[in-house]
Amino acid sequence: MVKEKSVIRFQSFNFKRIFLLALAVYIIWSIKLNLSNDETLLLEKISLNKLDEAEPIDHYENVNIKYCGEKICRFMFPYFIPEQETRANLHLRSLTYLARSLNRIMVLPNVGNSRMNCCAPFPFEFYYDLKGMKEMFPNITFMTQQTFQKWTKELLIKPDTLHTWFIEDGRNDSYSIRDHERMSIEKSERYKSNALRELCINQFNLNISNYTEFHTGIKGVGSNNFQYNMAKFIAENLQNVESPVILIRNRSRKQMFPKIMKPIPFAPHIIKQATELKNKLQPYYCIHWRMEQAIPTELPECARKLIKTIDYLKKTEGINSVYLATDYPISGSKSASQTFYKVEKYHHEAMLILNSTINFNTWVSLNAFEEFRKDKKYDSEFSSSGIHGILDKITCIQADYFLSGPRNCCRLQSSFTSLIGQERRDLITNGNKRIRNVITRWGTMERID
Repeated sequence: MVKEKSVIRFQSFNFKRIFLLALAVYIIWSIKLNLSNDETLLLEKISLNKLDEAEPIDHYENVNIKYCGEKICRFMFPYFIPEQETRANLHLRSLTYLARSLNRIMVLPNVGNSRMNCCAPFPFEFYYDLKGMKEMFPNITFMTQQTFQKWTKELLIKPDTLHTWFIEDGRNDSYSIRDHERMSIEKSERYKSNALRELCINQFNLNISNYTEFHTGIKGVGSNNFQYNMAKFIAENLQNVESPVILIRNRSRKQMFPKIMKPIPFAPHIIKQATELKNKLQPYYCIHWRMEQAIPTELPECARKLIKTIDYLKKTEGINSVYLATDYPISGSKSASQTFYKVEKYHHEAMLILNSTINFNTWVSLNAFEEFRKDKKYDSEFSSSGIHGILDKITCIQADYFLSGPRNCCRLQSSFTSLIGQERRDLITNGNKRIRNVITRWGTMERID
């Protein structure tokens, strides 16, 4: 009996030992398994984090390759160009000097109402031939504002941006408080959200981290080498900028870069329309009458002098068709110039005298750009200055005989008239026998060759 009890206690003891040993093994295995799972989860988390970090980099490079053909994009965007089309054309093409110096893609702003800026309603190609511009500047890459905007929208992180402001010192305007005696560079004030909205910069996803001003200085602006010195000064200060985007707000009417005389070529639909007008009118006189800076009281007499000149030329030249290019508001209440604010009774009287005597043609009477004018989105373009001003310019260049106004009747020194004269001079030099003069001033019959 004692022996049986001893066996039972021994068996019970062995069972407990086995149970405890098994329990210990299970606990150790569980701890190891949990540690292994935690380690696996940690490794997975680290791998995901690395993917998260890599994904924006890969995306950034892929977007850049898509739009720029390289992993890193470098843009120069002159989003505001001063003055009306003829001078704006000159400012923009001169800025190609800077784009080439900085080796940056040049973004081309929108156009409308004879202006160039990112607020304008129509793409660059509404006025200009982008293909022709690329051929004109084969060493520069161009991108339209619309494509640049898409690039900014596709990036996950807003690209760092430098905002520059070109200021002409010595002008009597609101910026005179910051006039400098000599060309200089300084930090500019940061633009608040309302300013970014008014300048239409907020339509692009940009992180503008730096604002800089470039000043022409008052002294030395009129010197012969000013444009070269100013261009060199700006290029040297922007050469090492690492920001992918450089914005340019150009408020300087003074030429800041070396002049490129050949204009940016106009859009094919404008050239086509000008050719159609020429074929309808030939042979014809083109009269450019910019009334804006005339002496108003002299205008009726100016009209009478013009009539006498046309009558004389009809006898001597044998040309009867007349085309009138003018800033007088022939298509509505606004003049065809954004700087011609005050149209007075003398302007109206002069036009009545002319209209009652000469059967002249205009872009309105010839129904130019009929398809555009039927579309309401172009209403503002044709109610003031706009694409028809370019058409007037080309029509005058192609005219058999070109007339411009004498002193007191118009602005004598005009970029518009000067360009027409230069283009006509080139046509004559190149053997065009149809062009009979460069510029003749009516009334005085002064010829400018």
